[in-house]
Formats: sequence, structure tokens, C-alpha cells
Amino acid sequence: MRASRSLVGCALALILPAAAWADDSNFRPYIVGSRAAGMGGAFTALADDGSGPWYNPGGLAFVRRSQVSLSGSVYGVVSGSNADALGDGHDYTFRDLNIFPVATSVVWKFGENDKPEGDGSALAISVFVPDAFRTNDRDRLGSAENAFFVSQENQTIWTGLTWAHRWGRLGIGASGYGLFGTSLTQLELTAINPNDSSDFVTITSRADEATYGFVASLGLRWDVSDSVSLGLSAFSPEWGWGNRRSFVRVAVGDNVTGPGAPSTVAVVNAEDLHATPALPARVQAGIAWASDRLALTADVIWLAGREVRDDEDRAAEGLDRVIKRNPVFNAALGMEYRASDSIRLRAGFFTDFAATDEPVRTATGTSPVNNTGHVDRYGGTLSGGFRTEHTSTDVGINLSYGTGTDLVPNNLDFTDLKPTEAKQLLLYVFLASAYEF
Repeated sequence: MRASRSLVGCALALILPAAAWADDSNFRPYIVGSRAAGMGGAFTALADDGSGPWYNPGGLAFVRRSQVSLSGSVYGVVSGSNADALGDGHDYTFRDLNIFPVATSVVWKFGENDKPEGDGSALAISVFVPDAFRTNDRDRLGSAENAFFVSQENQTIWTGLTWAHRWGRLGIGASGYGLFGTSLTQLELTAINPNDSSDFVTITSRADEATYGFVASLGLRWDVSDSVSLGLSAFSPEWGWGNRRSFVRVAVGDNVTGPGAPSTVAVVNAEDLHATPALPARVQAGIAWASDRLALTADVIWLAGREVRDDEDRAAEGLDRVIKRNPVFNAALGMEYRASDSIRLRAGFFTDFAATDEPVRTATGTSPVNNTGHVDRYGGTLSGGFRTEHTSTDVGINLSYGTGTDLVPNNLDFTDLKPTEAKQLLLYVFLASAYEF
């Protein structure tokens, strides 16, 4: 049993570079919405379109008309590297194409259309996908017979209802969301000594997870004057439950685990693991200033700390799960220029700081937490929009770059995990459209 635990620990350690994309360390790989997506996500003080409930449900009370809106990533490239993850001088690199919808909303306005001030209400049904990615990468370990393959797919779907009411310059709103998250990671490793076919290691691993939860939010928008707006919103941590399944098979040939040792096969197949949602509470505040042609916005976002642990009683098998997040602040800046009655130009900047501790070297082959990646990202956005009386169309890009550290086996010694340099580059081209009626 002791040898089996050691071998399974080796496989779990090797999965660490592949798990760096989990949404338990960072907040936003891309910006949600259409107008907001071009303004760096600095939208809390406005939030007056179909994506408004994601930023501030109180802003929904200021929509001009009822509308149907849709935005999506029509082309997204996620790429990065972990130095020396596959041995000294052999980096693990990935580059993959992602395509998925980001936000869909239907908004009903109760009251007179295009009314600049006065009382009124709005109701929205929204579906958001604020974090999704897919990777599928492989590499050689010295020869064609020795190969490494990893595939990962994660996403969280938010589906909810928002109600907002406006009293003159003040709007207050509330939202409730049901969340469904999925995660799947598959890994295969084959390493054979070219001089001795009995000297080999093969690892096959599959881990999948599903979580179900609920998030509530409250928000307000106050138009201090015709040109200045303030916004404040708060989102609860995710309450819910989940389940995990894990399969790991490790086979090693003669002399791999020690001089004179026999061939060994270890298998763990667990179908009854738990997965508590780890999404923390979120509070954000924003300010917006607007003239006839120009609008400037700024947001500050606070993400609370949170720690969850599942299946602690199975830690000896390597099957417990520990997610730890520290409190962290992020910021966003945005600008919109109205070039004409029909043309809008937007630009923005945002941060996405890691909420994890800096990883430290461990000689046990395991880490005290599962979310070991610590990558701080900085991003920029650009977009152009075209408006008619009843439609709006926006096309733009979200680009972010991040550097930090993660844990990898020290020259493929799975009992010695060392921090290494991690880099990420994310580029998303988005298309958004809305019809107002």
C-alpha cells in the first residue's frame, strides 16, 4: 500500500502543471459583456445593458429599452508555459483555440422607453459563462516512444434572474443565480528506457468534477449629476455542493522504484469524492464620468478569502482536495468615445491578480493545496461599436499577459516539487450584438 500511495502521488504531482488553469486562483480570463468588454470591465457605475447584472444589478434600472443581447468569443487563443516541468531544460508549453458564448440576456423594461429620468423597473434573465477554457496538448520526452499528453476543460455557467427599480437618479437591484460548473482533466505519460524495455513508467489519469451552487447579489447606481454616476454591488460566496471522480493507474518496470525492485502496478478508482464550490464573495465599486462625446470609468473589485477542504479522511490516498484563496483587490479602467451618432470606440485596462500564496518547495511530492498556480495577469481591451435605432453590434479584443510561479517535479523527481516560472498569454476576439424593442 505504501508503494501504491507513492506512485499515485507521482501522478497527482505531474497533473499540477495541467491544473494551473483552474479558476480557483484568478478571477477573470476575459471580460464579460459587449460595451463592458471594450472598457476593461469598468462597468459597475453604468451596468445599463444585458451584461449589467454581472457587474451591478442596480444599473439594470437605467436601461433605455427592452432588449435581447448576445456576446461570445469567436476566437480565443490561450497559451503559456511552465519552465522545466518535463525535466531540466524541457518546458511544458500549451497553445489552444477556445470558442464559446460568454453572455446572453433578455431584458424587459417596464416604463417609457428612452426616458432620461423618472421611476421604472426592469427584469432580466441572464446566462453568463465568466470562466471557460479548453487545452489539449502533448509533447515528447526525448524520443517518439516517450510521450506526455494532457487535456483539460473547465467552465462555469451562471443562470439567473435580476429585478431592478429606479427612483429618479437612484437605481437598486437584486439578482439570484444558479451555478453549474464542470471540470475534466486527462493525463497520460509514457517513459521507456531505450536500452532496457523493462525499465519504464506509464501513468494514466482522469479526474472529473461537477459543482452546483447559488449566488445572490445586491447593487445600486446613483447618478450624482447628469455627468457623474456611482455604482456599488456585492455578490455572496457560492453556496452549494459537488462531486468528484478520480482514476489513476501507474505502472513501473524493474528497478524504477529502487535497486532490485519488481515491476509494480497501482490503481486508484474513486467514484464517491466531494467537491465544495470555492467561489468567494465579491464587492465592487465604480465611478463614471460622461460628456456628450466621451465617457471615463473606473472600478475597484475586492474578492474575499476562502478555504474549502474535501475528503480529508482520504488524504493518505492523495484524494483530498484543498482550495485556498486569499483576499485580493483588482482594478479596471475604461474609456468610450462617441465618434458619431452610430460609431463608438472603446478601450480599457484590467488586472487579474492571483489569490494564492507563492508556492514553496516541498520534499513530500505533494502540495498542501491544490491550486498551486500564482500568476498575476494584466490586460487591455479595444473595441468598436455600430448602433442603429434598434440594434447595436460590437467587435473587439481582450488581451492579457501574466507571469508568476507554479510547482513542478524537480527534473521529473516526483518526491521533490519545486517552484518554477509560469507564463500565460490570453487573446480573445469577441462579437456582441443586441436588439432593442
